[in-house]
Amino acid sequence: MSVKKQKRKGKMLLSVVMAAAVGFLSSSVGITINQLPDELTVVASGKANLSTFLPTEVEYDSDSGENASARLFGLIKLKTMNINISAPTKVRLGGTLFGVRMYSDGVMVVGLSDFSSEGRSANPARDAGVNEGDVIKSVNGQSVYTNDEFSDMIEKSEGEIQLEIITGNGLQKKVLLTPEYSDADQCLKTGMWVRDSAAGIGTLTYIDDKTGTFGGLGHGICDSDTQNIIPIHGGDIVEAEFTDIKRGVKGAAGEIRGYLSTRKLGKISSNTVCGTFGQYTAEVPDGKTYEVAMKQEVKVGKAKLLCTVENGKEPQFYDIKIDKINYNVSEPAKNMIITVTDEELLKKTGGIVQGMSGSPIVQNGKFVGAVTHVFVNNPACGYAIFSENMVKQGKNTTQIP
Repeated sequence: MSVKKQKRKGKMLLSVVMAAAVGFLSSSVGITINQLPDELTVVASGKANLSTFLPTEVEYDSDSGENASARLFGLIKLKTMNINISAPTKVRLGGTLFGVRMYSDGVMVVGLSDFSSEGRSANPARDAGVNEGDVIKSVNGQSVYTNDEFSDMIEKSEGEIQLEIITGNGLQKKVLLTPEYSDADQCLKTGMWVRDSAAGIGTLTYIDDKTGTFGGLGHGICDSDTQNIIPIHGGDIVEAEFTDIKRGVKGAAGEIRGYLSTRKLGKISSNTVCGTFGQYTAEVPDGKTYEVAMKQEVKVGKAKLLCTVENGKEPQFYDIKIDKINYNVSEPAKNMIITVTDEELLKKTGGIVQGMSGSPIVQNGKFVGAVTHVFVNNPACGYAIFSENMVKQGKNTTQIP
């Protein structure tokens, strides 16, 4: 091969490498910009290194209230963010099991079922446009909260009735429906199954000593059939008695087993995508208070998980690792991906199991988040919510009369 051909080939190879490098850098910058949050909450002026695809530094001035600038490698400006100034918040961590009893704000439609009426198949609810996941707020203008109330209203109805409904995607609508006589049950029916309450076991995340409010679970309580968050009319949290654990294995989530006691701990006021919140009315348990970390303070790396996985024992800290941080996600309860690394916890539970939702996470001496979901195909891994998001949601939605 001639020298000229070798040089030409070398230049072409260099051009290809440079084009690939420029393309990779451009793509990486785009990914990084998409990962950056739109706002930061801070307590003092300073800098923060965000866990994005490329190293990004944010400099902010809390005194002036000016926007923050996110810069690639601390040099190239990528994005401007809003700055929210807040005083440090301290809470008392839970890590204890608790039981939840909730009553929906209306009755939720969990199924539609045809029935025989005068020898033909009928379903007045489906014909009227009622769907699974809808919540019936009232019948003929009268509020309804329980299954018994709803059944009684249907049985006493005479002809057409009007239902006020909140659909599964939050829209309000009114439908007209005429109950029909069931040949089998010898009564008026609508062709739908409804549910008015929910109960289960989870983990208390924190208690705010100053306000007496609590937060738990880290995600909303959803109906088991529709998977929609249950709008609540009220509810209680109670002590939960631990019995045993079903270990999680690949393809099958484990669970903490127990039962709900009669001792009330507090009143539930809100059920949201970030958790269940309300007023803690029992005596606040002893324990260390932790400062709530801002999301920019959370780092990829080692952390501690506080949870209860043994009968009769206090909550214990176990080793975990924060693998990935997401500042902009469509589901607020999935800000982090975590992995259980503690051999003792893995031996007992197989990783994250149902009932551990709400277990607080501590890193560098601060409360940084709470467990929310498990990966069914890898029970050692799961999602977690930022403590900042959870505590902020609790403050915004918890209304104490």
